[in-house]
Amino acid sequence: MLGGSSLLGERALPLLAQSGHTTSAFTRGLPKVPCSGVTWRKADDWHALELDVFLSFAPIWVLADYLRRLASTRIRRVVVLSSTSRFAKQASPDIRERQVTQRLIHAEEQLEQWAIERQIEWVILRPTMIYGFGRDKNISEIARFIQRFGFFPLIGGGTGLRQPVHGDDVIQACLSAIGTADLPSGGYDLSGGEVLSYHTMVQRIFQALGRPERTLRLPAKALSRGVSIMRWLPRYRHLSSALVGRMNEDLVFDHSDARDRLGFTPRAFQLMAEDLPGG
Repeated sequence: MLGGSSLLGERALPLLAQSGHTTSAFTRGLPKVPCSGVTWRKADDWHALELDVFLSFAPIWVLADYLRRLASTRIRRVVVLSSTSRFAKQASPDIRERQVTQRLIHAEEQLEQWAIERQIEWVILRPTMIYGFGRDKNISEIARFIQRFGFFPLIGGGTGLRQPVHGDDVIQACLSAIGTADLPSGGYDLSGGEVLSYHTMVQRIFQALGRPERTLRLPAKALSRGVSIMRWLPRYRHLSSALVGRMNEDLVFDHSDARDRLGFTPRAFQLMAEDLPGG
């Protein structure tokens, strides 16, 4: 496994060990959470290693550094995470988002070509907005903003549709992709089990925090200006003014292929205490 120290990787490793899989996890440094039944290896330690399936929770473009090594093993299937952002942000006005989109597309195409040339099965899983564990960069960031400032800004009615997907549901899809026989190679979108508006999503976060809803409707220019100012703060450097415009855009993806092939049955968007910062 690659990305064993990531948010999803840390939770997936014990499940792999419990299921009886012999698991090696690659890391550039010391593992954050040692796990019984898992052999931690340095990123360049492939000595006497026999692999059957390779699972990656790392950014998909990182995989390029490992494809040459993988070709020297008896790998049968490669399962990696990408993102529906490759579709949703292609026309983003933010150049940084467009660059990330191009990296996703190029990495997916590179993996597909590499695998086809070597007759290796390949599975690309594309989650939508991942949440859970109080450490994600989506729902948890909104919750932190509410906790800090007591309100949340919206453009217009926040009518854009969303499908947040819980991290544990993404992990289960990954485990299914490892073990499902006769799984066709290809990309599978992983969207949440409930479609709701951006505004409703924010309402649910207020409710989960036990706070009265206080949303502030702002003109797009005002909120864009506010985002530019907040990006001076280290925690909010990742914010993009393009986020503002998408509050009223529908970002909905069909996960029927994942349901039919992987048994993917994601939960509705219900936040538990452990899904919130400090939970």
